[in-house]
Amino acid sequence: MRIETDPAIDSPEIPRKGEQTAGTVAEHGIRVGVLRMSQVHDAQKQGLVTFLIQIAREKGVSAYVGDGGFRWSAVPVKDAAHLYRLAVEKTGPGLSTYHAVQEEGVSLREIAETIGAGLKVPVVSIPPEKAQEHFGTFAHFATLDMPASSEWTRKTLGWDPTGPGIIEDLKKMKYF
Repeated sequence: MRIETDPAIDSPEIPRKGEQTAGTVAEHGIRVGVLRMSQVHDAQKQGLVTFLIQIAREKGVSAYVGDGGFRWSAVPVKDAAHLYRLAVEKTGPGLSTYHAVQEEGVSLREIAETIGAGLKVPVVSIPPEKAQEHFGTFAHFATLDMPASSEWTRKTLGWDPTGPGIIEDLKKMKYF
């Protein structure tokens, strides 16, 4: 589980150059707030989940890898917007890192099952060695376990996300 004080992940798949630059700016006495976004969603768009929907449409099946236990954190778009406002208003001197997370970890299996029901396509498990074949360049994300906490963010900024969960929004989507 990632927390706000964890260092930025720096990889070719998930570049964090902006976060690194923010740290450099903060060293010069500027107040800087970094918001690490999870799967920002509403009933029209779903962050990375949007790509899972597209792949399910193309392949005719909604898939997850292995037992589907990989998890993604999520936040409704309105709550993410409110968090941005709070960060602008309340960030103090130096660098503060916040997590835009309402749900700490929603399983990819549950996401795939909801997509399958919405698209009316079968839901299948893909063995890890076949993930690249099925998901293509998205395989990296389909095999990431990305739970995160926003406990410190909530306490520090008084942020209390109240929007619907990602599964609830996925059920409201108009898939066709």
